[in-house]
Amino acid sequence: MAGTFGYRLEKGSPGQVKIEGLREVNKALRDLGDDTKNAMKETHLEAARMVLPEAVRIAPFRTGNLARSLTATATRTGGRITAKATPYAGPIHFGWPARRIKPQPFVYEALDPRRDEVVDVYVKRLNELIEKYGIASDKAGNVFGGN
Repeated sequence: MAGTFGYRLEKGSPGQVKIEGLREVNKALRDLGDDTKNAMKETHLEAARMVLPEAVRIAPFRTGNLARSLTATATRTGGRITAKATPYAGPIHFGWPARRIKPQPFVYEALDPRRDEVVDVYVKRLNELIEKYGIASDKAGNVFGGN
């Protein structure tokens, strides 16, 4: 869950999911060496795959190409739902006022009901990494929590 966009805390309002300590854990993993740089990539992919089926199901449908093009991907820094070879996916999802295309944020709509599950996946993985590498905790000694 990278950045401050891509998630709405309440229907119709912009927001973000903030996983406390994710940035610090990623930095600590990079600092440990090459073996740990991609430690979160599989977790990002797992989170994206949790959202993908619902995004495919509710994607706007005219020819079906948009829904068929959706895939779950991940990098070292985040998971994503991408639309391969479908250049109109962005304008459909985010809208394009100059062309009178209203936003249809189907990926956000797919993510909304899975929010707690996605956060739980991250919290579990961060706790595993903290234990394994002795990376970080807050000032009170608590291991990272969600939102």
